[in-house]
Amino acid sequence: MSKQLNYLFKGAVLLLLFCSTELSAQNSPNVVVTDSIETAFLPALSFSSDFGFLVGGLVHRFHYKKEIEPFHSFTQVAAIISTKGLLSGLVEYDKPYAFNSNNRFISQVYASRFLQDTYYGIGSYQKINDSFNSNNKLYSFQSFSFGIDARLRIPLWVKNKSSLNVLAVLNFDYTTPVDNGPDRLITQEQPLGVDGGQTLHLGTGFILESRNSEFRPTRGSYIETTAEVGQTWYGSSYNTFVFQADIRKYSSFFFLKEITWANRIYTRNTSGEVPYWKLAYAGDEESLRGYPSTRFLDDNVLLFNTELRTWLFNIDAVGGEFGGTLFFDVGRTYPNGESFDNIFNDLKYSYGLGGTSSFFTPDFVLRCDVGFSEEGVGVYFTAGYMF
Repeated sequence: MSKQLNYLFKGAVLLLLFCSTELSAQNSPNVVVTDSIETAFLPALSFSSDFGFLVGGLVHRFHYKKEIEPFHSFTQVAAIISTKGLLSGLVEYDKPYAFNSNNRFISQVYASRFLQDTYYGIGSYQKINDSFNSNNKLYSFQSFSFGIDARLRIPLWVKNKSSLNVLAVLNFDYTTPVDNGPDRLITQEQPLGVDGGQTLHLGTGFILESRNSEFRPTRGSYIETTAEVGQTWYGSSYNTFVFQADIRKYSSFFFLKEITWANRIYTRNTSGEVPYWKLAYAGDEESLRGYPSTRFLDDNVLLFNTELRTWLFNIDAVGGEFGGTLFFDVGRTYPNGESFDNIFNDLKYSYGLGGTSSFFTPDFVLRCDVGFSEEGVGVYFTAGYMF
């Protein structure tokens, strides 16, 4: 999934919620719901240290059916504009049991124009004081992106909440910097892709799933690995190989309230002709909170994230549930050929706390994280847990 998709999919803090529900039987807790649709139109205001204030709108449509998990289908349409010059739109469709089979099909189409995209250099590890605000003209540039991401998840084995799935992946994106002068670092360094280009990746992988919930897990585990290849002979501008692994573990204990301990190990490894936007990175609300977006950029990344999560109280008058998180993030990017011992040198750390809320459906979680690092403070209003 591209960085631009994360801008949108990780949503917004709501100014106003309007939820219309078809098949009113679901409004009564004593009625067994066999078929229901929840549609939420979300005029929204959000803030991120990377993108400034974001305003826009999202439409979420959940179609639920009895004994079909996590839902029968999910559709999202989003459009967002920010004070730092991000204009972006996204259409997403998620369909379990697609094509009258047990397969799950997830697809996204997006377009993005960004006036203050960030580039801090490849292999740039030296400390930048107040990196969110330091020399914005040098580290920022204008860009345009368009992409399509499609995944087919094919179950090989299913038992209760556990499953083993094979993935088929198609990812296309076109990215190009636009109208950037010689005072920009990306112009001075001329990384691969600075003149624009497209990547068309085909790939496969697997998912081993045993979480008790996809959106609000409290126990179980999730393992996803993918390998993607881009080749010029079938339409990519570059010959590229990308491997990713995402390992998550959840457990719960009781201390005044039920507390979930969530952990994640993530790695991304790239080789071949890799344009700058396909390199591994660390820094943003999905990796190292407290560092700016793509602060660290290189061939590979290794990250560890850990969180304590709990739900504290309900407010029935607004139909909301409220909770909080404590988190710690650590990791780094590194070049190909780096010795194993050196990978664990010069690790970057961040830590912080956040608040969470959920309205109308437990599947929809809003969070605000405040991350602290040696280079500054990052504030992120987003939708959904980080992992």
